[in-house]
Amino acid sequence: MLLVLVALNYAVAFAARNSVPRRVMAVARQSTSTVVMAIGNSLIGAGFDAAAFDKGIGLSADTSTVNLSLGASTPVEQFLLMRYGLQHRMRPKLLIYGFYDFQLSTPLVLSTRDLVGNRAMLYYVEPEYARKFYYLSPHDRVEFELMRRFPMMVDRGAVWAKVELFRRRLSQEGMPEELSNRFGRVTDFSLLESANESDFAQTCEEASGRGFISAVDEIIRQASSAGMKVVFVEMPMNPDHVRRFYDTSAWEQYRAHVQSLLSAEGVTYIDASHWVGEESMFGDHLHLNEAGALLFSERLGEQLRTQWAAPGL
Repeated sequence: MLLVLVALNYAVAFAARNSVPRRVMAVARQSTSTVVMAIGNSLIGAGFDAAAFDKGIGLSADTSTVNLSLGASTPVEQFLLMRYGLQHRMRPKLLIYGFYDFQLSTPLVLSTRDLVGNRAMLYYVEPEYARKFYYLSPHDRVEFELMRRFPMMVDRGAVWAKVELFRRRLSQEGMPEELSNRFGRVTDFSLLESANESDFAQTCEEASGRGFISAVDEIIRQASSAGMKVVFVEMPMNPDHVRRFYDTSAWEQYRAHVQSLLSAEGVTYIDASHWVGEESMFGDHLHLNEAGALLFSERLGEQLRTQWAAPGL
């Protein structure tokens, strides 16, 4: 039995050696000459085109912009990737943080069941330090300490992802093909939105009464301490999402609250939510497609260049 467990641990560790978080970490290690670092979730992953941004802001050929975004991540993982880059000799002058809806202020209450896929990095990237920025129940804290020592538990998602893909292929036999992109099934992303306008308005009201979660505060503090200018970008959203949720007095109130908190920290805020108004520029209900990413990224660079009245940085 012991040999079986050892073999399973080795097999899972091997299967997960090129997991998405580890690939992003490898990019960070190889990007010591980076001038601009972008972090966030899959909205930045899909929507931020480094070359288009460089063109817009006017960075010279010997400088670079790197995108360290991570899909299906919380601000904690995003913060850890920023720290990882800084710990591995990245010295960017500018940090771009893309967000949408309430990710800046929603308290992070997790369980070990949530720590799969890209979130599995919480088991192996500064695990004790990271625990300060999200809540685990006493039971889950014990599980966490046990599980993080065994690759077959840490990276169990690497196995289950393959099982789920196989299950979906079987379920599609004889059925119309479902639309998908590199982040998953297109229809899944509509499930990440609020159920209705009333729920969204209530969440706006609640979020307007509290500050940012601690991981977001630390992103700002540690990036500023490292000498970076910090820019928070309200990401472009699908026209339907804008109409239903962002063009409301409730969101205007929450946006003003966010702007006030960022201004107090000397952070530049850019509202890009309305920049891409065509449905055809989105790959699904949340993510920009390639054409949309080019449009947004170049405009973002141009706006920062104009706002700071200087070429480049």
